[in-house]
Order: sequence, then C-alpha cells, then structure tokens
Amino acid sequence: MGNNLEKWKQALWLKQNSLTAKSLPETNKYSPENLIDFLNRYDYVYIKHNNSGQGKGIFKVYKRKDGRICFNGFSLLNKPVKKCMAAIKDFHKVLHPYKKLGRLEDYIIQEGIQSFTYYGLPLGFRVHVQNLKGKWIIGGMYAKIGSPDIIDSGIFNFNIGSEIISIDELFSEHLHLNDVEERRLRNNLRKVAITAAEVIALQFPCREYGIDFGLKPTGKPMIYEVNTTPGIDGFSQIEYNTLWERIVKIRKLQRKD
Repeated sequence: MGNNLEKWKQALWLKQNSLTAKSLPETNKYSPENLIDFLNRYDYVYIKHNNSGQGKGIFKVYKRKDGRICFNGFSLLNKPVKKCMAAIKDFHKVLHPYKKLGRLEDYIIQEGIQSFTYYGLPLGFRVHVQNLKGKWIIGGMYAKIGSPDIIDSGIFNFNIGSEIISIDELFSEHLHLNDVEERRLRNNLRKVAITAAEVIALQFPCREYGIDFGLKPTGKPMIYEVNTTPGIDGFSQIEYNTLWERIVKIRKLQRKD
C-alpha cells in the first residue's frame, strides 16, 4: 500500500473498536453545516486536510462572542493563517488554494482536545509501536511541550515548535502525577496505542506506527493521528539515545523475520 493514510479512513477504522472509539475525538467530514454543529458544542475544533502532514492544512477554529468565526493555523502552502470572518464560505479559498483540491470533502472536522500541562502549556505524546514476530510492542514514547505561542497560533504539531522531553519528566515536572497516576497513564497509553496499531494494521498493514496522543483534563489519552511512516529523530533527543537505539534494534530484527 501507499505511505499516506487518509485521516477520515483512520477515524472510520478506529471507530470500529470499542477502546479506540472511546479514545478518538469526535470526527466528521467537513461541511459548513457540520462545522457550525461542532462549534455549537465545543469551545474550539480543528479542520484538517485529509492527506496533509507536518502541520500543513490544519486550522484551529472557534466562534467569537460577536458571532464571527476565527481560523488560525497553516495553509496547504504552509503559510500562517489568522482570520476572523462572518461567513464560512469566505474561508473556502484558503482551504483550497489549488483548483484540483477544490472539494469540501478533502477536509475533516475534529473535536478540540484541551491537552495542557499543570502550568497551562499544550502537551502531546508520541508512542512508537512496532511489530516483531507477529506481536505489537512499544518501541518508545516521548512527550512534547508547546510554548504559549503555540496556544496563540492554534496548532500543536509534532513538527512545529515544541520541546521534546521524556515521559518521566512530563509526569513528574509538568503533570505532577503520583506513582499510581503515572502507572495508570503509562499503561493506558500502551494499551490504546497497541490496540490502535492492531486495528489499523487490519486495513493498512505496516511494521510500525507513530501514534500521536493528547490528554484530556480527566487524564484520558486521546488519539490525534496514526502515522504510517513515523520518523524517530525525536527519540535521539532524550534518555541518552537509548530509545532511539531500541527502535533501530527492533527494525533490524524485523528485517530478519
């Protein structure tokens, strides 16, 4: 199969499993009607291009008290966009800078997850899952902490302006979790990540996936996206390269299977 996995297909497949369905933000295809529905129920939502990556074609959207709708993010041309307007249709030319991408169904809408540290900075997790001898295992995890600027720009992305830290540092210094809470969250991340890999592999088989998570205020991990060609450079920045080396070692063992 190809390297790109559509976000809409991901959502449909993940909804078919009870655990991953409960760990997925509400997701629907983009339309003006669906956007209004989401904005009436959530403080903010995200519009994401179905096939884009690296933060392109993703917008944080919210409704101001005066009724104007504000879009904040990056176009498919990777240009920053920050606009407020009265009519959604005025934003369509930003969503579709190319004529050949002029279909509304090229985008999805997703519930915004308020994923923040104890001090109010945006946070996310990357869990690297690998298949070795027919069994899914966790190659490694790390966390990313965003700056206040990311809150303003609207997009917290694993490729845009964030600091990579170890899971242990996140738990102790940024979430202030006790031992029981740490163990519960770590186990939940592992369980959901491996289940997501199992679900996606049935339809889009790969030897590894990089799964991005947010964290609800209740402590529940929520799946942002499953990456089918995950990079591992981030793991070289933490724990003295030990996680990076582990992932590379597993990759070598995979080639021997």
